[in-house]
Amino acid sequence: MRIPFWVGICVGFLGISLGIPAQLLTPEQVVDMRWVTQVAMQPQGEFVAYTLRVQRDSTEKPGGAYNELWVVSVEKGEPQAYIRKPGSVRSIAWSPEGKAIYFLSRRKEINPKRQVYAIPLSGGEARLVTRAPRNILHFRLSPNGQWLAYTMRDAVPAEVKKKRQRGYDQKVEDTWDVLTRIHVLDLTSGESWLVTRSDHNVWDFDWTPDGAALLYRASERPFTDDQYMFSDNYLVPREGGEGKRIYDTEGKLELARLSPDGKYVAWRGAVDLQDPYPGSIFVKPLDGGTPRNLLEDFPGTAIWFDWFNSRTLLVITIEKTRTYLYQIAIPSGNRKRLLGGEGPVFRSLSWAKKGKRFAVAANTYRHPNEVYVGRLGHKRLRRLTLSNPEMEKMAFGVQETFSWKGPDGLTIYGILVKPVGFQKGQRYPLQVQVHGGPESAQLDGWNTYYSSWVQLLAQRGFMVLMPNYRGSIGRGVAYAKGDQLDLMGKEFQDILAGIDSLIAWGMVDSLRVGIGGGSYGGYASAWAATRYSDRFQAAIVFAGISNQISKGGTTDIPAENALVHWTRWLYEDLGFVWDRSPLKYIANAKTPTLIAHGEKDLRVPVGQAYELYRGLKYFGVETELIVYPREPHGLRERAHQIDFCRRALDWYERFLKNPVQ
Repeated sequence: MRIPFWVGICVGFLGISLGIPAQLLTPEQVVDMRWVTQVAMQPQGEFVAYTLRVQRDSTEKPGGAYNELWVVSVEKGEPQAYIRKPGSVRSIAWSPEGKAIYFLSRRKEINPKRQVYAIPLSGGEARLVTRAPRNILHFRLSPNGQWLAYTMRDAVPAEVKKKRQRGYDQKVEDTWDVLTRIHVLDLTSGESWLVTRSDHNVWDFDWTPDGAALLYRASERPFTDDQYMFSDNYLVPREGGEGKRIYDTEGKLELARLSPDGKYVAWRGAVDLQDPYPGSIFVKPLDGGTPRNLLEDFPGTAIWFDWFNSRTLLVITIEKTRTYLYQIAIPSGNRKRLLGGEGPVFRSLSWAKKGKRFAVAANTYRHPNEVYVGRLGHKRLRRLTLSNPEMEKMAFGVQETFSWKGPDGLTIYGILVKPVGFQKGQRYPLQVQVHGGPESAQLDGWNTYYSSWVQLLAQRGFMVLMPNYRGSIGRGVAYAKGDQLDLMGKEFQDILAGIDSLIAWGMVDSLRVGIGGGSYGGYASAWAATRYSDRFQAAIVFAGISNQISKGGTTDIPAENALVHWTRWLYEDLGFVWDRSPLKYIANAKTPTLIAHGEKDLRVPVGQAYELYRGLKYFGVETELIVYPREPHGLRERAHQIDFCRRALDWYERFLKNPVQ
């Protein structure tokens, strides 16, 4: 049926008057969005290789997204695809002469195990580089390109295999059969050998600058909790042997790196066992001495570093809601800010070994990660890729850094996104998007995903607040520790104070406030729906905590949970732990609550969702529980992501669009 011209004109004006954009993002578009997941600058600085996340389509069997391999010329642009889906790659690296790109992939038609491949810059077929007997987890090329180091789990002992075949496949807690170790392959002779002969489980590793040894981070046990809390850095000769511990560190830790001249070693780590995030940079002489914290009392958090030369570190930090790049002189510790504070948000850097050119994966509030390039000493980045052209003319809600005072006068920062067509003096429904962790931060970049509905909501007339409550990173160690032994105490008061500020300024309707988040953000949402149910008209709890006692006893990170969040084990004060559990206040609940959880979640086991759901049902609260098969802590499969995103939008539309009478 043909629509009369005048009807189209009226509809067009109605859309403008309501502030509704002509083109709305859909859950399918959000889930299918492409973004850059890794960049690698060619050593000669002429090309950038990158991996592009590309979602499965409706005709494919369930599974995670693909990572395609692309290359773009720094000067000419024009990205070229080298490996497209259903091929998928990760851990890309250039050969030293810049003529080939190495990557990890599982190509069943060539080798059933995950192996290292290489593809020429000139294009063509990728060639198989390794023939390891089991899946390769990570790899690193030596600086001169002669050797390739990789990690692989030990073979399961023959006796254990036989028992499993007979059905004796029981799991005994705190025991293990295999460890992950480093192996080295000589790319000239084809000979390979075991390097780490100590009984360490290797989590990360890299070569020393001279290629004579490897640095690695490892723990005594192969469990997630040990990776988080109980690892150390070691040095081992390329030929293999016992690893030598670099320093007896405490708490969360990342891989150490050696200066190009081999005199200093630096690492990113925690200041103590209770520090929630490895956000400080330590440096010491390799041959002895005490580590120095180069970021002591720094009002931000380091998220990446590397050596630029023998006396200079490059460091990326989060400060409030932005990212910055610094150079730090060694041994003086003098800092110089090189980039950041405006423009795109970035988290790591890859630079050419000749010159000062570098590449980053970066995003803004208008698009997810794309490839950008820059030069050290220049303040601006230049964008090279456009992965989602359909979004270029789409209207998005204006996003800005927003601050307010917490309950004790402490300044809290966050991100505020105004509805498309925002009009001053009008009160809007509000969604509070709470980040997980809590050792994380909301940044002034792209924030819209299947479980974070920011621009989806802004286009539909909602205001969105993303608070960096105390306990977040980006404000220094003391701020990150600010919620310890006070979970859902002042940190949740920080969130309420942000809501009250928006209400006081006439921007938000107090009768149309909703909340949502995943993991720790789901915990905050469950707390809002129970303890503070009178303040919220809708809640979405994704992979969230409802009972801190049962969660602490079933999670795969009990030590991390105890040491950096509670600063004590739950068994030392069960009464206090129960007091900070949403389930304790279930009789107070009246907030309509949507609950979603992965069936195979080990971090926050799915029982947390059932406990909350059944409590809400008992007290007659409107609620729905969706459990997604096969899914861990977060959703991988396209259909599940779309389903959850649709349900979330519908939930907020249903309960927040019209004021409660």
